[in-house]
Amino acid sequence: MNFLNPFLKTKILFRIMVPVISFTMICGNTIAQNAKNTSITVPQWTTEQDYTEPHLSGKWHGEMKKIITVLASWIQEAWPDSQQCNPAWSGAYFSSKANALPVLKYELRAGFSGGHFNITVNDHSLLEQSLVCYRTSWSLLRPMKELYKGILYNEITGEKEDTAASPQTTRTWLITRAGKLPYTFITRREYLEEAKKEILMDKERVREHLKQLIPLRSAEEQEAAKKRDLQEIGNMYNGMMRANRERIYLEAYRPDSVYFNETLSARAAPLDSVSSVMDSLLSRSPKDSLDKPACISRPALAFRGFEDGMPGGRMLVKWNTTYFSTNVSPVKPQFLVVTWQYDPADNMAASIDRQLMDKLDIRDLTQFLSSLPDSSTLP
Repeated sequence: MNFLNPFLKTKILFRIMVPVISFTMICGNTIAQNAKNTSITVPQWTTEQDYTEPHLSGKWHGEMKKIITVLASWIQEAWPDSQQCNPAWSGAYFSSKANALPVLKYELRAGFSGGHFNITVNDHSLLEQSLVCYRTSWSLLRPMKELYKGILYNEITGEKEDTAASPQTTRTWLITRAGKLPYTFITRREYLEEAKKEILMDKERVREHLKQLIPLRSAEEQEAAKKRDLQEIGNMYNGMMRANRERIYLEAYRPDSVYFNETLSARAAPLDSVSSVMDSLLSRSPKDSLDKPACISRPALAFRGFEDGMPGGRMLVKWNTTYFSTNVSPVKPQFLVVTWQYDPADNMAASIDRQLMDKLDIRDLTQFLSSLPDSSTLP
């Protein structure tokens, strides 16, 4: 399916009247001229109530709605014609005050009871899990393969829980400007160096906790306590019994510093084991191996090696702030996350999935991103 040609070559009837300005934004003045009298109708779709976060600027809200309307018309055109399916769509608009990136988040929510199709603008939270390693905040992403330039894809089927619900299949596409990514990979070397610092910090926490449990007395205090203990044994026992008790006590006796270090060594053994694995990887791995992206899924304490190709393995990344244009409207789409989730055990949902994958040309969205002007979201 082509996102642009229908508006160049034909007049397609939709129920929803799409403003000319949105097509100008995507296609330029020529298409806008051809689309002036074009109305677009797709059967069966209904529009549900939008969600709008409080304190969102009316100006930004209006621009967001125009973008979402364009995306809604695109997915409606690709959607299979099923008499048993009654799809609906709505928009969700967020003020994004807590967003560290210079962009606003909003999304198209579409689908039906058996499946959900979302296009999220300028928000990567659907892709990631957070990971803090030695005070550094990183993100964990599922590995994605490149389908085309600017399009990465991932597909997962969730595990069935102890409920009647079947596992859901989720298809995810990350749409970016061709040749660029909004994140950079953390290398194995970077991860190991930071993780070792975290292990040392954890061991220091164990040490500080033990100091509360095992106070280190002065040599004089320890010697006086030792003499009191032996005197107490002498007061309680005589002869061979006394000698045996004194021998057992002296064999087990440890100065505070020795007892503290032995206890610390025992409690920190798991940390030392992990640190040893990391040291071995850093010292023995070839440079090209250490320069690979780090693939992990667990915190540093649970590290047993990198998880390339293993189920649940995730790529460690940090978000690339240089990817984002800062001299444009915060509404401008700078990347998209597209998700299609459905129940493969639902015959209608599975049929729609097959038809949708045949008709949907995700490359339309890369053209959508590249066609937006840099100066602002809309003319």
